[in-house]
Amino acid sequence: MQLRRRRFAYDRKRVGNYKKEDLKLMLSQENIDKLHMNGLYRCEPVLSWLPSYKRNNPYWCKNWTFKVRQSRSGKYYMYDTYWATGDEYPIELTDENFDKFEYLFDLEDIWYINNYEDWLEYQDEDRWRVALDSGGISYAKYVVRRGAKKIKERVIDRMQRNIDYLKQDLAHKERVLEGIISGDIDYSYW
Repeated sequence: MQLRRRRFAYDRKRVGNYKKEDLKLMLSQENIDKLHMNGLYRCEPVLSWLPSYKRNNPYWCKNWTFKVRQSRSGKYYMYDTYWATGDEYPIELTDENFDKFEYLFDLEDIWYINNYEDWLEYQDEDRWRVALDSGGISYAKYVVRRGAKKIKERVIDRMQRNIDYLKQDLAHKERVLEGIISGDIDYSYW
């Protein structure tokens, strides 16, 4: 039996411990330095990143908003926020796909807003409507940058709309009351 000899000579196809082809699939230090490890990223759907059975509906079990995580091997992956425990198809970050991900905000630098009307009163660049869980964009979360200030004119407009609504409601109830007193309206329904 003849043993094959291992080649220890210089291999032109290798740089360090990596093949030259593999270097294209890695993330450069320049892009690693740009990462916000506690940030939220958004990306337009890329069908080639999905398994074939999901390509007809790219939003099925996917929000296309991501959190970045580093694996034990040192590689960086984007995990979709649809899954609380982790994405079944994380996307490995490389220099080729790095620019497809848009950084939105730091997750520790936001407030959650429960009321849509309140959310509208902030500057457009200080507020986001994002899918952060399995509710998807249908049940999106409204968030604003921590410390953001409301726009005075928008607050005044909302208050004026509320006052106008209450005036209309009061006028309607006064008409109903007059109708009940005059006998034109059956009071048993009120």
